[in-house]
Amino acid sequence: MDSASHTVITISRQIGSGGTYIGYLLAKELGFKYVDREVLRKAAEHLKTDERWLEQYDERSSGLIESVLKVFSLGQPETTYMPTVKLPVYDSDLFRLECRIMKDIARRYDAVIVGRGAFHALKDHPGQVRLFIHAPIDFRIQRLMKVQGISDAGEARKIVEESDMRRTKFVRDMIGVDWTDARNFHLCLDASLVGFPASVELIRSLVPVKTKRSMNS
Repeated sequence: MDSASHTVITISRQIGSGGTYIGYLLAKELGFKYVDREVLRKAAEHLKTDERWLEQYDERSSGLIESVLKVFSLGQPETTYMPTVKLPVYDSDLFRLECRIMKDIARRYDAVIVGRGAFHALKDHPGQVRLFIHAPIDFRIQRLMKVQGISDAGEARKIVEESDMRRTKFVRDMIGVDWTDARNFHLCLDASLVGFPASVELIRSLVPVKTKRSMNS
């Protein structure tokens, strides 16, 4: 099958919105390959490092402290030598590697790919359907508490807010766009209003229309 004929649904999602779960249900309904941690696993294999260790750099861009550590790990003439800090690649290198992995998946499969800037990585793929799943913060806090077994709402809120800031910075640094800008996507869904099963059905109704137009353009 021609790689251009593959349909790839990319899902960008706010933490706690249910976007990952919707992606899983959608892939199951459509019989598509579901891709989430597989990208990270393949990147770890390529870099010959541990997937669990590489995870701390995934979908985030380096902060000041990591940049400082990188400088000091090289050893400055006027400073005491410091052992090399175990950093596999710069964040932009990791992102480019993950983009190549996602493009290879899109060439070979009909797939649902969650996160990792896939909407940008596959911007030239004619069969891509770009989705953004979001929800109000209170809904996301409650869902995170339920799914992750967090008893403190304040702790859950902190996780949600930090995730939003991290992903916003990652997309801005790596791609140069606003992560939540609706113009990046074909469809934006508030999962708290639509619900998970209805979201899957709505997306399913969009897919054949979008891909048909793309193939004829």
